[in-house]
Amino acid sequence: MKTALITGGTAGIGRVTALALARKGYRLILIARDPDKGNALAERIRHDVPGADVQFYAVDLSDFEAVRAVASEIRGNTDSIQLLILNAGLYTRRHRLSKSGHEFMFATTHLGHFLLTHELLPLVRQAENPRIIVTSSVAHHVASLIRFFPGIEHPTKSRMRVLAPLLSYGRSKLANLLFVRSLAEHLQADGIQVNAFHPGGVRTELWRSTPGLFNRMIDPFLIDAEEGADTQIFLATDPAVSQSGQYWCRRRRDLTSLRSRSRNLRDRLWQYSEEALGISEFGHPQEEKASA
Repeated sequence: MKTALITGGTAGIGRVTALALARKGYRLILIARDPDKGNALAERIRHDVPGADVQFYAVDLSDFEAVRAVASEIRGNTDSIQLLILNAGLYTRRHRLSKSGHEFMFATTHLGHFLLTHELLPLVRQAENPRIIVTSSVAHHVASLIRFFPGIEHPTKSRMRVLAPLLSYGRSKLANLLFVRSLAEHLQADGIQVNAFHPGGVRTELWRSTPGLFNRMIDPFLIDAEEGADTQIFLATDPAVSQSGQYWCRRRRDLTSLRSRSRNLRDRLWQYSEEALGISEFGHPQEEKASA
């Protein structure tokens, strides 16, 4: 049985994708913060798809020790992961730091996923025709308005109270794209396909977290979670997809910002991420543990 791991799979497009993959016969591993929502979804899938194999782990991706612990457990009970869908995302209105001292959206959306990929890459390598799909956003263009560094290295509370959360969110989505481009090159020899996508403006809990006036202005233009998940499911399962390191929207490759194509910024973010997470050799967690 093929295995798909989805982060943030308890709501919105992740929930839709989880149900779709269960119906296609995938064993599911779901990772999200809310245990009540996670367990409820697992039960819903088992009810809707008789015989479905679903595991749920309640994990805060900004808590790096928790990520390492759950990854170790998954490595102990899973032979391979064909689909690694890094979907978890959030929007916080107030400046917030993670336990590690990083801006919370960046810690969750980028660093947590970077670490999870590092920890689970041995299982992805064991799968046949594996794919890694990262949920990014058109909001990555917003990050062109600010300096990427040192905002990541030294997060401080901005005086732009209204715009600051959107800028931080955009920075985290730009980090997703930079990561995808670097990871695609890093894994090219392994035959692992890596892509990012913009789901569109989806009417989800994330959008409901945006400022009230902005939310009311854009609401008429939002799409439902089923439509938003379509490209994610397409990238995960369609055999016609052969490209890697690309950014997609509505099943087509789309344009990205100049910053997202910066080799210097990509390399700098990769190096910073490894240093921040204490990774000595990306994708080889067992060797790190053995030498510790």
